[in-house]
Amino acid sequence: MGKSCRVVLSASETVCIQDYTAEAPGPDEVQIETMCSLISAGTELGMGETWSGGEKTLGYSNVGRIVALGANARGSGYGLGDTVVSLANHATHVVASTAPQSLAPVPKTVSDEHATFVVLGSVSLHGLHRARIELGEHVVVSGMGVVGQLALGLAAQCGCETLTALDLEAKRLETAKSMGATNVLDAGSADLKEAVDEITGGRGADLIIEASGYPEALLTAFDLARIGGRIMCLGSIWHRKISVDFMDFHEKELTLVGCHQPKAPTCDTLYYRWTQQHNRRQILAMLADGRLNVSKLITHRLPFTQVEEAYRLLRAEKGKALGIILTY
Repeated sequence: MGKSCRVVLSASETVCIQDYTAEAPGPDEVQIETMCSLISAGTELGMGETWSGGEKTLGYSNVGRIVALGANARGSGYGLGDTVVSLANHATHVVASTAPQSLAPVPKTVSDEHATFVVLGSVSLHGLHRARIELGEHVVVSGMGVVGQLALGLAAQCGCETLTALDLEAKRLETAKSMGATNVLDAGSADLKEAVDEITGGRGADLIIEASGYPEALLTAFDLARIGGRIMCLGSIWHRKISVDFMDFHEKELTLVGCHQPKAPTCDTLYYRWTQQHNRRQILAMLADGRLNVSKLITHRLPFTQVEEAYRLLRAEKGKALGIILTY
């Protein structure tokens, strides 16, 4: 394989395109020619703000066609030309393991673009498994980025009595309605607690899924939760430090749970069967039969050579940019 290109966060903390020589696949790997990839705004922008090392490749939501097979991969069920989703980077050519948690076949009824949402969908699904939503609960999802929108779309199928979306951007709240929100609220509203109390009949939220990644949102969650409520930290909290008065948390007997998808197991057990590979294939199945529709989450399609513009949009134009797909 000759020269290929990939997206890199440079030592100067700028995003750029870099030429490199694509690797040949190892015995248990395949080489993939990328068709499209999805930017994970929370992780990738957060990494750009905190990275202090050398060069760093970006991205982990890659969809492409298999163009080469390692020696052992020939018996893995994959073949040349198969469309697959992997955790590989934003690059024209990538190598991925055939391990079930690393690679999944894309059904013919799922478009390449929609398949790029599988990895972030599994992040949201892991959070919902950790949340253990019960029929009739009042649920709030805070932060209507892609992960929050997917979490809301999945929660909408769990029998919530009410499902309220919180965000500062009006367009993202409109999108949340199409994903199944029964109510949408401006997260910056001065009477937010009163609004949630009205929606829940004075009960407060049984469950709050915090997907924005901003630690300040936890203070709002403490306020909105009912006594005995649960708060799930689904968004990666890159801005880590905040002063917290835990009295509200203590007096309400709240439960605060971290949800970090890489901690999902890769081997199922009698006690926990929601493996990484199960979650990704579940999202693929829901995309295939229409239970999960991600069309409204795609706001931009850009050639990967315009990746700098893609990141600028996600930073500076949150009211317009949501799901940005890079094409190759």
